[in-house]
Amino acid sequence: MNNNQIGESSRIKSMAFDIREVSNQGQKYFAYYQKNTMKKELEKYLVQDLNFTHNCKNLRKYKKSADSHDYKAFEYEGEYKILRDLIKPKEETILKIISDIVSALMILHSNQIIGRCFNIDNIILVNGYTPVLMEFGYYPKMDYIVPEQLYNTQLNEKIDIFLLGRVIYYLTVGKELPIYNLNNFGELEEKINMAIAETNYTQNLKIFMQGLLQKNRNSRIDYIKIAQKFDSKLLSFYQNQFQRCSIIISETIKVRQEYDIEIQESAPFFINNTHNNIIICQQNKGPYVSSIQQPNVSKINLNPPNTPPDISDDENLLPPMIKTLYNMNQSMVMDQEEINKELLNILPFYFESFDKYSIWNNIFFSLYRFGLLKKLNEMIINFKKLSDDLCLWKACFALSKISIVLKQELVNDLNQDKNIFSIDQQDWKEFVTKDKDYKKMKQKLQLDLNQEKSIFIGLTFSQLYKGYQIFKQQPPQNDDFLNNNLTYGIFEEYKISYRGILVESICFFEKCLGKESSLIKLLLLICLKINNILDLDVIQENFQYVAQVLNFKQVNTVKELEFFFENKNEIHFDEFYNKLKDKFFPQNQQ
Repeated sequence: MNNNQIGESSRIKSMAFDIREVSNQGQKYFAYYQKNTMKKELEKYLVQDLNFTHNCKNLRKYKKSADSHDYKAFEYEGEYKILRDLIKPKEETILKIISDIVSALMILHSNQIIGRCFNIDNIILVNGYTPVLMEFGYYPKMDYIVPEQLYNTQLNEKIDIFLLGRVIYYLTVGKELPIYNLNNFGELEEKINMAIAETNYTQNLKIFMQGLLQKNRNSRIDYIKIAQKFDSKLLSFYQNQFQRCSIIISETIKVRQEYDIEIQESAPFFINNTHNNIIICQQNKGPYVSSIQQPNVSKINLNPPNTPPDISDDENLLPPMIKTLYNMNQSMVMDQEEINKELLNILPFYFESFDKYSIWNNIFFSLYRFGLLKKLNEMIINFKKLSDDLCLWKACFALSKISIVLKQELVNDLNQDKNIFSIDQQDWKEFVTKDKDYKKMKQKLQLDLNQEKSIFIGLTFSQLYKGYQIFKQQPPQNDDFLNNNLTYGIFEEYKISYRGILVESICFFEKCLGKESSLIKLLLLICLKINNILDLDVIQENFQYVAQVLNFKQVNTVKELEFFFENKNEIHFDEFYNKLKDKFFPQNQQ
């Protein structure tokens, strides 16, 4: 505070202003004193943000006539509370607040202004539960790092969707939304979803929140879907005028970000400015994992919506990659960054720079089992948006549990440094002694295992039994695989039950059409044999078709397998499925 400020401090917190309550000619106002910590280059945004006039009850109202030389004046709303004061209110109150905030965002967006910096400390509640955004726009600093800032410094209008989710998370969970960083990027989304799942609100609201808080911004529920749930006026704007406004907003954000790029680091990085684009390069190889889970936002019914379009998932948002040491054919070179992003996402431990003749290549083939289980699980979860069946619930449960079982077996072997990767024994002894990444992998696998067990007990198991309730069926009473969620045996103990569930799902997807269904069906068949299908002595035999399609003599690395699953089409998936089916189950041939 400088000595020229008058009035009393308000409870409203701001990154850009000292906001005080002042009286002028018998009228009370909020006085916005500019903080001297803001850069002078940002002044061009100050005028646009502060002078914005409108008739929206949910946005601060500028009172130019009450300005002084030292501050900008805004209407004092009378007795108010800060949104932070409101913890775990009734659901109808939350829905009313959401609707009002979305209406305010529409007014901002229609004037090419972004919310960008609204939070529970600068939204006030007046006349009961009417929210008023007291800070927004391009001038203030952001108080929160949204996930995309960790790997892509170019933000867009979808930050407002995430920040809306952040507000609702506080109202429902009663705690601040945790902040993403490079250390927790892989597991934080699941922890957030766990916290949401444990609240006492309806499933519709929980799924809506998860849709807002997707770390992959292309997987977040979009403005059209949000508008469908609240107001026809909102829907008309976001369907018709918003695209033009969003282009201007994105361009303005791009220029604005050049003044305060902030990256949270867990390893050395260097940042280069190249034609206004920021390139981030990680200077050391190492593991990085993320989890992408798209909740079923299309079936939420806060207010009865029209049928929304499918959510796209065009980009997997992960840290940029260093150059590979492995030379792939031309088509794969063009896609190698995307391949490595997906491998970073689905493998429990992975780094890009390895040679196809290295020990790590053998290890990554073994770890790819968990990648396939995770990939398939996520695809089935997403498929439930379109067509629901109890077998899908059971398949998700089975894939999650068998992943824990196989990972527990692997961790037990690695704790004894067993050579299970077909490595020369002398080379293996030297490797386990000297390779630092090997030790990191062991630690990471143990952490992942503990986390998966926690999620399984707290969420996955209860979801299975909720599925039985939804479909009005009784869960089996004497099935150790489906009933026992506290201890984990070995794969051989569960093999029959596990494969029975997956066969049931294969029968379901054999009746479905389309590329996605064909890939799910293929992955289900592969995961039937997930315990040994990637063993080094059978990989070439099992995946000969993949090598043939990619025009290789043999499959050399997991990158080629991943390229096949990510880039090939329905015909390839169906043909590979039929070949594996004939190989594994020749007795079923007609």
